[in-house]
Formats: sequence, structure tokens, C-alpha cells
Amino acid sequence: MKRMAGLMLALALLFAACAQAESFALRGYDGKAGYQYVQLGEFPQDADGTARPILWRVLRVQDGEAYLLSEYILFNNRVHPDDKAYIAFDAAFNQTEMFALLNGPFEGDPLPADEQEALKKRERLGRVHIAEICFKDEAFTQAEQTMLITDEALGTVFLASADDLKDASMGFTSSKARQARGTAYALENGLFQYQNGTSPYWTRSQSISYPYATRCTKVDGALGYIRCVVMNEGCRPAVRLSLEGLAPTGGTGTMDDPYTFER
Repeated sequence: MKRMAGLMLALALLFAACAQAESFALRGYDGKAGYQYVQLGEFPQDADGTARPILWRVLRVQDGEAYLLSEYILFNNRVHPDDKAYIAFDAAFNQTEMFALLNGPFEGDPLPADEQEALKKRERLGRVHIAEICFKDEAFTQAEQTMLITDEALGTVFLASADDLKDASMGFTSSKARQARGTAYALENGLFQYQNGTSPYWTRSQSISYPYATRCTKVDGALGYIRCVVMNEGCRPAVRLSLEGLAPTGGTGTMDDPYTFER
């Protein structure tokens, strides 16, 4: 009798999983329904460095992939340490320090706590001074990395372009829609914060008028620019999730109950 009950429970769980997989259809931004959300990877988010699951909003779904943008600004760092070099390589994202910090190869050499504190007081502390490995390897398991699309130009983890952040079809219908908040961890480790509680974050786009500068968000969410060497601007990562054979292990896709996948 116990064996039969166990078998029936296993079958019920299997049918429930199959039903969820069959009903799963990830979508991008919808003007009426808003965003769907995905939980994937982990990264320090509490002020004390405790890692939490990363929440991503689904901006767009097409050609078998989903474009995901972190709901929160996860850390701060300059785009590149040398603006003359940035100009010389035409601001190619895959040649920047930010690219290496997100994707590797990156050999971290964290500064001692007192040196980090001194830099933070001068608004010069960045993730490059803290990280031991690149974001991709810290945030995602090998199983999760196989779910993500990688190419030479963007790597696996990248920054949205300025044009992306002006695309109404992905939900950026106003300056306010571009505003974002930093995690407690990001704010604790050098991210600048405006009086309204939001923080600026980088795009991967070079300024047209000032080639030493990179496009970024401002206090009201409008797009502006600042020198690529500035440390206290935020990183709001983006990834492309392959939908081939993908099925959630939990969640309903809302912000409070995002889709989850096997880690």
C-alpha cells in the first residue's frame, strides 16, 4: 500500500512538472501585462555581502532567446581605466575592463579592507578592487552558464546599449522607466545614490560627442554621459537566455514569484 501511494505521488509530481513545462511560454514586455521575471544565478546583495538569487526582467523574446536585464544595479565600476585607450579601440565593449570583469579572463587581487575604505571615501572604489573572479563565474553555476548565449562581441554577460534603453517595445517608454535602484551591497561598496533613492548605471554605448565618455543614466532616468573612468557608476548586467529545451522548475513569472530553473 505504501509503495502504491509513493508511486502515485511520484506520478502526480511528474504530471505537474509536465503540465508546467507545456504551459511555459516566456514572453517579453507587454504594454498591458508588463514584464515577466526570471530568477537565475546568485550574487552578493545584502550589505554584509550575503549572496541572494538574481532577479531578471524579461525585456524581449525572439529567435529562441530571451533578453534579460537585472532588476537591480548589482555593483559599480568604471567601464575602462584609460580614456585614451578607450578612444583608440573605438570603445569596443569586448576590449574594456568592464567586459573582463563580467566575463573574464579576470584575475582578481582584492585590496586590503583599509585601502578599500580609503578609496570608498574618495568615491574611487570599484568592483575591480573587490572581486576575486569574474561576475559570470561567481554568479552562475556551470549548468546555468550552459543556458546562456555567448558570442565574441558581447560575451555572456553584457550591458544594455543606449538604444536598447530607448526601445519602447522593451518597456522603456519614458525616462522614469529607465530608473533603477542599487542593492544594499552595491551601495555599501561605492555605488553613487541620488536623493530619490535611484542610482546611475552604464550602457555599453560610447558618447557620440565626447569619445572618452560612455552613455549612462542620470537622476531622472534620462540618458547622458560621463567619462569611462568614473568608478561610482553602476553595472546593471544583461544576459541572453536560450529557450531551447528550457522548462522552469518553479515560479509563475511574476516579480514576487519569478520562474526558476535548475542550478
